[in-house]
Amino acid sequence: MPHARLLLVLVAPLFLMNCRAHPGTPVPRAHDSNAWVEIDTKAFEHNLRTVKTRLSDKTQLCAVMKADAYGHGIDLLIPSIVSLGVPCVAIASNEDARHVREGGFGGRLVRIRTATPQEVEDALPYTLEELVGNLAHAKHVSDIGQRHARTIPIHLDLNARGVGRNGLELSTARGKSDALELLKLPHLQLTGIMTQLPVEDREDVLRGIALFKEEAAWIIEQGHLDRGKLLLHCANSFATLDVPESHLDMVRPGGAIYGETMATHPEFKQVMEVKTRVASVNAYPAGSTIGYDRTATLQRDSLLANIPMGYADGYRRAFSNQGHVLIRGRRHPVVGRISMNTFMVDVTEAPDIQPGDEVVLFGHQGTNAITQTELEQGAGTLIDELRMGWGRANPRVVKPE
Repeated sequence: MPHARLLLVLVAPLFLMNCRAHPGTPVPRAHDSNAWVEIDTKAFEHNLRTVKTRLSDKTQLCAVMKADAYGHGIDLLIPSIVSLGVPCVAIASNEDARHVREGGFGGRLVRIRTATPQEVEDALPYTLEELVGNLAHAKHVSDIGQRHARTIPIHLDLNARGVGRNGLELSTARGKSDALELLKLPHLQLTGIMTQLPVEDREDVLRGIALFKEEAAWIIEQGHLDRGKLLLHCANSFATLDVPESHLDMVRPGGAIYGETMATHPEFKQVMEVKTRVASVNAYPAGSTIGYDRTATLQRDSLLANIPMGYADGYRRAFSNQGHVLIRGRRHPVVGRISMNTFMVDVTEAPDIQPGDEVVLFGHQGTNAITQTELEQGAGTLIDELRMGWGRANPRVVKPE
């Protein structure tokens, strides 16, 4: 019996660790969770098709699915990528790469940030095309290819528009020298030349494209490369939609395929909605203070609904006393501080609200909506950051048809 207890002590933690779902693993049920993220795969497919209609036959679509598909869940969306025949997926981490490949995607898989040497080595089973932006990193990748008797495809990132993050600075003599030396390294195959655009401004993008094409042409000429075997790409969502001159051989939209650009491009549909349910409804007299630090004082006798979601679930404290939610199709204001796991909203004008009623924190209900713009303004951040927080903290489910 002592031996059995010892075995249980040793094995149980490992069992529990293996039972925990990866952040990207979809949880099939929402009814037993305090909150959930609803993913509309049909909207995602609509957005992909909408982007493709803007591209010529010579331009490929590379769907950016880094950070677990911007918090939406690669596992939920990769079947749509496969079924629509999207030829390329862009990711950042090896975990993203694993989920893309395990989801059945066999096309081009491009990393769009510099990876550590260990990441590059560990990613060999996923057949990644690595981003390279300087000679030292290229040598690391070349050495890894040599050790494993592999030729690793790379995309050379140029700092053509001044992001100053991953790209090779070709305006200097050293940059030009490094570029030519990089091309001579063994076990590397230059597959693409790329740059990244830091500003959503048409004129700035056009200047960036001109410089990028000039620098890419110099590399192709000086390196005696076959232009027909290279992909030139620079377009993010903004450039893809608003600067068609940027399309070149491939575009890399991210936010657009998740509906992020809805305000300026209403043809795109929102893919994510965030929901919970009313936990209880309490009556409080005028003069009552609500929440930690007593930041709200009721000016009238009020009905307050308790919402079982807080900053631990990705609903920011910044929404204290200024956010809104939807219940039964009406907007209701947040009252008091957002706590770790709960907050209150004023439902005095809707006394029929009951525990169990659906609450929308991001998305549509009836004819009303909690929009990207109001959440970004309220939280002082980008919707990407909010969505990734919601996606990590809550179960994700496919929206019922």
